[in-house]
Amino acid sequence: MVSILLSVGLCLAADDPNGGDPNGGGAPKDKTVKQAVSSSVKSSEKPVPRIWIGLTGSYTPLKLLKTNNSGNIADSNGDVYSATNAQGQFGGGAIVNVRLIHGFGISLGAIYRYTGYDATENTGANAAGDTFEDIERTRVKLVDFPFMVRYSGRKFNPSKHTFYELGGVLREGFGVKTTTYAVDSLYNETGPGSTFGTNYKRKVYGAVAGAGLIARDDFGIIVSPEVRYTRWMEDTFSSPIVSGLVNSNKNQLEITVSFGF
Repeated sequence: MVSILLSVGLCLAADDPNGGDPNGGGAPKDKTVKQAVSSSVKSSEKPVPRIWIGLTGSYTPLKLLKTNNSGNIADSNGDVYSATNAQGQFGGGAIVNVRLIHGFGISLGAIYRYTGYDATENTGANAAGDTFEDIERTRVKLVDFPFMVRYSGRKFNPSKHTFYELGGVLREGFGVKTTTYAVDSLYNETGPGSTFGTNYKRKVYGAVAGAGLIARDDFGIIVSPEVRYTRWMEDTFSSPIVSGLVNSNKNQLEITVSFGF
């Protein structure tokens, strides 16, 4: 009888998928598999190198210049002034990043833009009823040179892919060109026009702060979108004579995407 019971017990143990494990079986094996998968995922993530360079595309939702195109600016002679922006919200350039210690690093960049404005002075009609306008067209090339300290450490950071930046920026203007001409009511050029006394400053400085994400794909390409805010301390353009006609926007919101290696 004892031998029969032992035989039945051995058969049940052999058929038990848990192998007689009172804890449900398979736990050590499942844990080993999960650890192996986790290690495989971690090993497949390529770290961002200590020094990397790349190209940057930039877009500013806020226009670089504030211009008044309402036509409600008039002087004592009854001349009416207006102005419009010309390009400048898109830009592009290069970036260099160097990781230092304790999650800190430095980020250097150069972003090129081409912008300007078109201003008009309507001088009214003469005795014969003909109207004339003076037009001032200005274009300038701008390069922003941000210099920022970047933090991507673990403290106060929700993810290893996020970073924060704080620093300064220099805006350098060059190649400024202003042309003036006068036109009649049919926009036929009648001769040189008069300038509106708009001031231009070649170098201006600002403070910048930003935050973004950074990751490296399986091909080794670094992708880094970022949002920055810049507060300019001075104006590239200002119009003290015709107040409010053309002025630089001191608040700049910027969206950038960098690709590097």
